[in-house]
Amino acid sequence: MIESISTAFNSLTAADIASLLVSVALVVLTAVLARYTRTLAIEAKKARELQTSPNVIVTAVHDESRPTIIMLVVQNIGNGMALDVSFMSSVPLQKAYGISEDTKREPQPIDRGPLVTGIPALGPGESRKMDWGQPGGLFKLVGSEAVTIECKYTSQEGQNYSGMFKVDIESFMMTNANESMPLRTVKALEDIADNTKKALSKL
Repeated sequence: MIESISTAFNSLTAADIASLLVSVALVVLTAVLARYTRTLAIEAKKARELQTSPNVIVTAVHDESRPTIIMLVVQNIGNGMALDVSFMSSVPLQKAYGISEDTKREPQPIDRGPLVTGIPALGPGESRKMDWGQPGGLFKLVGSEAVTIECKYTSQEGQNYSGMFKVDIESFMMTNANESMPLRTVKALEDIADNTKKALSKL
């Protein structure tokens, strides 16, 4: 059999060998192009999904109009509608107030609001904000440990999404929460009004 193969190979002309090599090259090239096309299709699908998919996050932020207040914010930073948004936290969520850690104020359970009842629909750019408390009270409540909040939701196409987010109070300690410009303007106007009243009362 080996002799037959050897004889057949020896009988090939240069043109036959060239044709065989071209055929092999075409097969390899076709396979490479098919793989490349499939990769492009997958990337294009991912890009389309990113352009239309929701992306819900949970963060803790300073309230600019009330610098001592820490808020929990749920926001859809994606480009699609998030449906049936639900949340689950690693510990029961509570509000805690007090500037210093030796506050005597007792924490209050969070038993209503988006983090408890969920959000039926959250559009692109939309958010829900709720007070969490003040640094001293919150630090007394949760300490330096972060609270984990799991978020689950569905896109309009029926795709399921989930994410894990950590919110903490430790990172807010010793930070500068300046009042916003609108708030400073309002306070300045109030001071002017008070001073005007005092001046008029002396006339």
